[in-house]
Amino acid sequence: MGQIIRLYWWSEIYIQKKKKENYGDLLGKYLVEKISGKKVQWLRANKFYFKNLWQPVYVTIGSILEHIGTHCTVWGSGIISRDAQVAGATFLAVRGPLSRKRLQELNYNCPAVYGDPALLLPLYYHPKIEKKYKLGIIPHINDYEVVKEWYQNMEQVKVIHFRTNDVEQTTDEILSCEYILSSSLHGVIVAHAYQTPAVQVRFSNNIHGDGVKYHDYFLSVGLNTYTPMELFEAQAVEESISYIKDHIDALPSTSKIKQIQQGLLAVCPFKNTAI
Repeated sequence: MGQIIRLYWWSEIYIQKKKKENYGDLLGKYLVEKISGKKVQWLRANKFYFKNLWQPVYVTIGSILEHIGTHCTVWGSGIISRDAQVAGATFLAVRGPLSRKRLQELNYNCPAVYGDPALLLPLYYHPKIEKKYKLGIIPHINDYEVVKEWYQNMEQVKVIHFRTNDVEQTTDEILSCEYILSSSLHGVIVAHAYQTPAVQVRFSNNIHGDGVKYHDYFLSVGLNTYTPMELFEAQAVEESISYIKDHIDALPSTSKIKQIQQGLLAVCPFKNTAI
């Protein structure tokens, strides 16, 4: 495999020339390095490189299946829309059953191995973080500035920015909250991974895709799909917490999370067994 792992993720730095990444996308790079014990090299997934003849480009966290090429190996990625057009590749695992269903509609072989690799984060990063806030609000990066203004005077609330180059610092911010409301998919997933109750909400209509990525994830962890609550102004902290507590699908079972973790690692193509 070599000492460098060739990896594609949706990179705000490489693709859009921004100074920081999106936390959810950056998790892919972080976890591949942790699991493999190697450094990664970002490459475009649908571009031909001579090395493609003997070395795959791995594709992991993100709704990025529409970006892949035939030389890619997919481990935990998903679709962004139900009618996504996806190139044939090697599929080891996908985020959830709706991603697999779409691949089967396109006549690709894909095993029933489900899970967003972000669910593995507690196995590789497990700090002890004090719960400083009753409620964490995680807006999608497109909604952050507006939502931050709503909650600026609420001491019990932490509004978390997913524009970052530091996975661990942002994870610590999530872990400092007792409950999470998130319009970002990976705000929900990472909270669930650490057994923090979290529910999807909608702050605007600015998120790309048709919402299938949320349903794909919920079904993968044994939760019912649901229509997110819409918030267009700040909600009282206790009202938000009551909503989360009453929400039957705010937290997957620990046994289901463990099952997914084991399934993903069993088919992981770059796992360093010495770690």
